[in-house]
Amino acid sequence: MTQGHRVGAALRRLVDEGVLTEEQRDAVAAAVAAEEAAATPAGKLLAEVAAYAGAGLLLGGLLLFLEASWGDLAQASRVAILAVMAIGLALGGVALAGRASLFRSPVSTPRTRLAAVLFALAAAALAGAAGAGIDDSGSDEAWVLAVCAGLVAAVLGYVALPSLVGMFACAGFAVPVVGGVLGTLLELDELWVGLGFFALGMVWFGLTRAGAFVEFWAGYAIAITLALLGAQWIDFDGRAASAGLTALVAIACFALYSTHRSPVLVIGGAGAVALAIAEAASEWSDGLGAAGFVLIVGAVLLAAGVIALARSPRGSD
Repeated sequence: MTQGHRVGAALRRLVDEGVLTEEQRDAVAAAVAAEEAAATPAGKLLAEVAAYAGAGLLLGGLLLFLEASWGDLAQASRVAILAVMAIGLALGGVALAGRASLFRSPVSTPRTRLAAVLFALAAAALAGAAGAGIDDSGSDEAWVLAVCAGLVAAVLGYVALPSLVGMFACAGFAVPVVGGVLGTLLELDELWVGLGFFALGMVWFGLTRAGAFVEFWAGYAIAITLALLGAQWIDFDGRAASAGLTALVAIACFALYSTHRSPVLVIGGAGAVALAIAEAASEWSDGLGAAGFVLIVGAVLLAAGVIALARSPRGSD
């Protein structure tokens, strides 16, 4: 077990014993990672960069090979190639991270970061293998089931080795899964697809606040993006429904900010407020009147916030 793995295991044990909270563990882990990064030799840094570049070139070469020969391959060959890629990438990630680091909360190191990338690529390869195995003609049902398989693999990869890359992989698969299941398999209209994206964003808010993700800022950023995507996807009864859901995103951001001071929440909340007011005003007035209304409301809120902060005692934050 490496030094980074031992630190991660020790921090997890302290959290389990109640000595540290999850937030304190994250702070200590970030500080340790920063110290390690500052002390990383130039040769080791170049080796990490070379490994990422090599992984990208290897993946690019494989994709070029598949593109050139895909039409000449039988379905079984396509599935076999993609399955071998998925297994190889997953085993490479396990070898890099070390079995002792899996299903724990390891400190971020060059090995674990590269392993997380390999796990994400393995999920993509598995999705391709599943799609080719179900129907290599690219039917609607095939691609939906393929991204479902990719989502399962991405979630397993993240649970095995929590990472920022794993978070984005899960979100990247979750969006087409929700859209494909609701819009393609169930054949629901755009309203329900938008509500599905909005609900996914709300679930992501809850998971982030519960500490399910290693990076709070990224979890909240993904949640805000997904919820706003759902709100803007809906085209029902003008823009009133979109404005209402966008306002709910702002409320969720500010409610969470009251207990968790993440800058992403206040930035996302402010953006959602501006978008909701602009949509509501444009729905019920002309363009010039909407602009004036938004400016007035923004000025009033800004003035109220500045006055409240100016009157609060220094150091009371």
